[in-house]
Amino acid sequence: MSASLILAPGGADRLPECIEIFRDTAIWSQYFAEGDRLQRSLNRAIERGELWCALTPANEIVGVMRVVPRGFCGLYSYLSLIGVAPSARGRGVGRFLMGEFERMAREDGCCRTSLLVSAFNASALEFYHALGYWELGAIPDAVKPGITEHVLLKDLCTWEV
Repeated sequence: MSASLILAPGGADRLPECIEIFRDTAIWSQYFAEGDRLQRSLNRAIERGELWCALTPANEIVGVMRVVPRGFCGLYSYLSLIGVAPSARGRGVGRFLMGEFERMAREDGCCRTSLLVSAFNASALEFYHALGYWELGAIPDAVKPGITEHVLLKDLCTWEV
């Protein structure tokens, strides 16, 4: 599936589809089940040009990510949110989105990418480690009390000392 995907900016006209990507996920139940926090976050992402969608040739949204350029200490691109439609999980959509995230970071001149992954999301942590991300540290209660976030980085270029 990933070979035929297209990356496109997310727009307000497709916001309901983007929100549905996250419904019935652990991230949804921990962070977004109450209120309109996800909708507000995605609206801000759209306004800032930070929302990206993985589209099939039939224009179906199968993945969504929010990328904040230089969002980690003003140095590295930060992946604020990523999700894959239930029907597309395990079919390369997450890898496609991560590849595009890293490509955008390189084009912006970043030597690293960054993201947070919640401790309850063990499969995501394993996925990111398989892609070469390493843990900088863990922050208890970073986003929500009672949930530890792992700070992950990936080196995109060789560091000269």
